[in-house]
Amino acid sequence: MSLFVSLFGGMLITAMLYGLSRRLRLSNFWSAVIAAAIPSVAYAAHVIATRPGLDVITLHLVTYPTVALLLYQLYGDKARHARAIHWVPKLLLGFFAVLTVLYGGFIYLAGHGLPPALAAWLLPGTSGRPVYTGFAGVVEHDRAAAKGIAQHRKMDDRLARLGWRLEISGLTDVRAERPVPVTVYVYDRHGRGVEGVEVRLATARPGQPAPPAVRLEGNGSAGYHATLAPMQSGSWVAYLSLHTADQGPVLLEHTLMVR
Repeated sequence: MSLFVSLFGGMLITAMLYGLSRRLRLSNFWSAVIAAAIPSVAYAAHVIATRPGLDVITLHLVTYPTVALLLYQLYGDKARHARAIHWVPKLLLGFFAVLTVLYGGFIYLAGHGLPPALAAWLLPGTSGRPVYTGFAGVVEHDRAAAKGIAQHRKMDDRLARLGWRLEISGLTDVRAERPVPVTVYVYDRHGRGVEGVEVRLATARPGQPAPPAVRLEGNGSAGYHATLAPMQSGSWVAYLSLHTADQGPVLLEHTLMVR
């Protein structure tokens, strides 16, 4: 489920639950409580299964009660409606509603980038070329990430000393919500296929921990094949590991864009 669907779809469900509760003649207070609680609890169960980032979780669990509170203020009991709501609470509620939409839009753009049609309209010179508009800064920023830069260089050097050359097929034109067949070819310095390599591949969002890797099965030559689970659109990182009986693991990363 994409961020756009979970955020704005959840806001719509919150409003619908509030309206349904009022039609069932529940009080304004309990209508707002039900409208905020049901989407929040449902999303909490979704979080346990998918484990998105903390910023995404916070956004959702703040947005649903905010919508319910806005409806509670605007559609109170008749006795309260007899007195006009002061403009200051209206201004504050409107400010937080706009802030929620703006924040949700930035989080969506960070991982997914602009839709291709919108990018072609806003950005010059995009005709016929792939444009990546996701936020480049959505990565880890800690001591482990700094050490990772040296580690990547070390792995590239180790691959060169082994004389291995890799070719990866299937990660250049990945489509959202579709299984991803991937083949990794391992050649030696003479162009012959290297057999007996344990090849594993995992994918994760930038800055997020990688899930358990999928093992690629060899086909008797240079190729190692597996089919990855469907991914949502946006920026992803593929983590590739190669291991043989007499050589330690070689760990590589590959950035990919899911359309």
